[in-house]
Amino acid sequence: MDKAVFILGAGASAPFGVPTLLNVFKDHSARAYLNENEFLRTRLACLFWRPRGHTLDTSNETLSVEEILTLVRDFEKPAYAFAPPMLPEDGESDRFKRDLYVLIKKAVYDHKNTQAGYLNPIIGHARANIKQSTWATFNWDCIFEASYYYSGGSHPFDRCNPRVVVDLQNWYSGSQRCTYLKLHGGINWWYENNSLHYLPFGSQPALNEKWAAYQHGETGGQPVILEPSYYKYSDPVYELLRSQWDYFVQRLLDAELVVIIGYSLPEADEEARRALSIGFQSNRNARYLVIDPMEWVCGRYKRLFGTSRLRTIQKPIEEVYEELPDLIEGRQ
Repeated sequence: MDKAVFILGAGASAPFGVPTLLNVFKDHSARAYLNENEFLRTRLACLFWRPRGHTLDTSNETLSVEEILTLVRDFEKPAYAFAPPMLPEDGESDRFKRDLYVLIKKAVYDHKNTQAGYLNPIIGHARANIKQSTWATFNWDCIFEASYYYSGGSHPFDRCNPRVVVDLQNWYSGSQRCTYLKLHGGINWWYENNSLHYLPFGSQPALNEKWAAYQHGETGGQPVILEPSYYKYSDPVYELLRSQWDYFVQRLLDAELVVIIGYSLPEADEEARRALSIGFQSNRNARYLVIDPMEWVCGRYKRLFGTSRLRTIQKPIEEVYEELPDLIEGRQ
């Protein structure tokens, strides 16, 4: 196969212990952070959970991080200045957002690893059999790049990174056959001194040091995370990531195969919906494969793409990961 696009959503990282947006507050590392951060804990409880009859233990049954930040932004709109402010004190809104970002970092990164290897078979197959593969993720974690790097071989000299299309300082691209797009940014991308920087994960301290400084307001830089709200595509961070989106659409237009793993195509991700719709409508030759355990997610793609070029596998990736190479080639 010459060209394929792989799209990874939260369901591709969940088997590695990374929580979805609905479950982010209940993650062990996030809970520990809330225990030490009284400001964030009390604001979440008083403003969002308690008025809806919920607590931290049932936070997955009410507003997600995305919906919470959307409400914060709604209250900031000048058109609704007559409404009482949600976070009345000067600087509270900025601190609330910063503290939520720190919580997200702890939930998706701290104490997480890729030892389960659920992405390894599909990465290995792409390396060996696909001339040009594009991996687009909507996740902020480091699961894909860690899986790609460590599955390259047992010796560090055998390992490499995929190529990126942004000017990312401290990132050393290896294989030109694989391109990596972090469409919503990530906890290991940092913007400082007018440039994007890569913060290595694992034993190197840079990532945790930057986040610790950010948590205490002691750094001039910021994480490159596309704001998890309905306003995400008007966030200035989107401009730092835009070139990836252009490349994403181009690759969808000439792909022979598009594989979507654990991505539900939320209503708030309007740019993703637009890109996938344009790609499917314009490229009549591509096969689509969706792997997701939720019936409603598979149903959403069937409604958008029909069934003649789409196959859905209603299972989580951890139940089919060894079969993925055969599914990609249509042998199953």
